[in-house]
Amino acid sequence: MNWESALPPYPGGKRWARPAIFGLVQTAYPRACWPRLVFCDAFIGGCSVALAAKRLGFGEILGNDLSTRSAITGRALLENFTVKLTPCDVLRLFDVPRAGSAKPAALLQRLPEGLGGFLEEAWAHAGNCASPRNDLLRLVLIKWVLSYFPLGLPSATDSWRIRGGDLDAVTSARLDHYLRRQKWMLNPLYLLKLAAQVNAGVFPGEARVFQQDVFRFLPGVQADVVYLDPPFGGTQSYERAFRLLDEFIGDHHQEVNPFSSRRPPIDELLEACRHIPVVVLSLGNTLLDEEGVRALVCRHRRVLRVLSLPYRHYRAVASPAKSVANKEFLVLGTLK
Repeated sequence: MNWESALPPYPGGKRWARPAIFGLVQTAYPRACWPRLVFCDAFIGGCSVALAAKRLGFGEILGNDLSTRSAITGRALLENFTVKLTPCDVLRLFDVPRAGSAKPAALLQRLPEGLGGFLEEAWAHAGNCASPRNDLLRLVLIKWVLSYFPLGLPSATDSWRIRGGDLDAVTSARLDHYLRRQKWMLNPLYLLKLAAQVNAGVFPGEARVFQQDVFRFLPGVQADVVYLDPPFGGTQSYERAFRLLDEFIGDHHQEVNPFSSRRPPIDELLEACRHIPVVVLSLGNTLLDEEGVRALVCRHRRVLRVLSLPYRHYRAVASPAKSVANKEFLVLGTLK
């Protein structure tokens, strides 16, 4: 099974851009020296780039994200390099007694009652397991619950209708998705499949994971290259899209990331890593064009290359014209 299958299905992931990202790194550092380098990913998100760097043999990976869901993924797949889930680990999730809570979390209220009850008790059971098995099980459960929602977004507004039986108001494609997922999600084979996917992302390599504000994290980092993939300015924030999941796992009242605003602090971000020799920066073109991105980075670094890559949004949430016009810029900068 491919190691990429271990990753959670977050929008904005960089699986598609990884060849370009590491191609830029290779421009600054030949591939032969990567085992001697420290690679830092300051916004690990779903861990696509950081886990690829581990797979590519960098000497050490430093990963950071303020989000608990990202930290869980990082500890399970980056820091952990030996422990994998067994079938018994997964099947024990079905033996947990169902006590039920007095006031279910909002996420559980978006799920059919059987799925919500299972998730609540299985999550509590996972938290009682020893590390890193607890994070591995929680990553499985995150992948499990996100698979219920179309596009993997718990903010899906029609999930209330499914729980309440108001099926006529749901489009046929989305209704088919909900009903198929509901049929299979409590089948032990489905959980075992997800566990096998997560296990495929466990392999040797040195890594440390942090859960800090990026402006606190970066000044103390000693690395050879840093990858910066902040949330794109002027777009829906991850905090809003995943609020229900975040609250369920303990991230209550998380403020919207300033990078999601129409004035993201990119200058401050580049200044915070001024001591790191090589930077690869990802930015969307919602607020800046290619020349604007180049000029921004030039205020802090010598720009070696700027790549403009086509970036297609989910068809369900973006018009064809927007998908065609949308670009993502990758900038390679070195110290002046």
